[in-house]
Amino acid sequence: MKVTPEIVREIIDKKDIIVEFQPIYSLNTRKFIGLEALSRGVYNGEIVSPFFLFDYAKKDGTALKLDRICREKAMKAFSAETSAPSLFINFETSVLNGITSGTGEIMKTAAENNISPQNIVIELNESQVKDSYNLMMFVDFYRSKGFLIALDNVSAGLDTLNRIMLINPDIIKIDRAIVSQIDSSKYNQEVFRSIINTAKQIGAMTVAEGVETVDEVITCMIMGVDYFQGFYFQKPEQFNYLFTNEARMKIEDAAQKLNISTKKNPTIVNMKIESYKRIIYNLVNRLSCMTTNDYNAELRNYVNEHTEIECAFLINKKGFQITDTVMSPGVEILEGYHPAIVGVNHDIKNYFYAIKEQIEDPFISGWYISNATGKSCKTISSKFYDKNGEMIVACVDLKKQ
Repeated sequence: MKVTPEIVREIIDKKDIIVEFQPIYSLNTRKFIGLEALSRGVYNGEIVSPFFLFDYAKKDGTALKLDRICREKAMKAFSAETSAPSLFINFETSVLNGITSGTGEIMKTAAENNISPQNIVIELNESQVKDSYNLMMFVDFYRSKGFLIALDNVSAGLDTLNRIMLINPDIIKIDRAIVSQIDSSKYNQEVFRSIINTAKQIGAMTVAEGVETVDEVITCMIMGVDYFQGFYFQKPEQFNYLFTNEARMKIEDAAQKLNISTKKNPTIVNMKIESYKRIIYNLVNRLSCMTTNDYNAELRNYVNEHTEIECAFLINKKGFQITDTVMSPGVEILEGYHPAIVGVNHDIKNYFYAIKEQIEDPFISGWYISNATGKSCKTISSKFYDKNGEMIVACVDLKKQ
């Protein structure tokens, strides 16, 4: 069927829109954390792509009207499904160019359908917005009302990173173009890593969009993404077909494949090792520029910046600990265990001995039970030299995810 402006006008006038939902999953919890509403037009029983719908509606000046119809349909369907945690809705950001934003229409529709603002994530495609002022007015208005803000289709480019810092989104959705073949593309990995690091700096959660293979899932997970969305888990469906045993089994199967593949895949193992090296090298680079009095504070800053770290401490060239064992906030310490204190001797520990004797640097241990917490951890260590040229060994314990 050839889509024409007349067909699109008729679809909009008759509100012939259907809504499908695609789950967004957390592999850590084995649960879905939200649903993205995806609208399609219907004409004479045939589905009309949203691409054609909005493309013609923009040219026809009816994009805002179409956008509101899609939201109304999405919220109405979502309100009938009590098991869904959050609704992700797309907002046609091109309508913000040159108009006053923050009219409250989204809030009004949510109230009419008894949906709390805290359960709605407004997705914005920032590349379509030329008027940054109206974009910020829109974001500030809805964030003040309790809505969450997501940036959609985030990819490479300085402009994109600038918009992230400007909007300070709650959620960043990383575009399929970056996720595609990320297991084999070094370029995609570097762009992905940059987005993840930016998200961590501003406290945003991340979603890998459009995952289609288990290797993409594994790679994104290792590189620190929080959530997944894509055909690998489930295609967009109407509610009746979403929450089946098959869908639940698929995410459990994906989690098991993640564990198996991570252990067997040399590429994934190497990526993990490289990530461990970055953690310890970044730390020693920062510490090498500081005085002894600043070590504890810098360790605390670094641990707070990296959720994968359980604790960190420093050892002098004789093997004695010279700082506190700086613990990650809220870490649980089992009965009978305690962090080491200043003055404890580590000279026969492998993480010190391997560095001192120049056997390997950095040193990366296997998983073992931590003396500090009683939980499974992995220690990585490396050396740096203080202002007086004395060797110091930095040690970081990583949590087992």
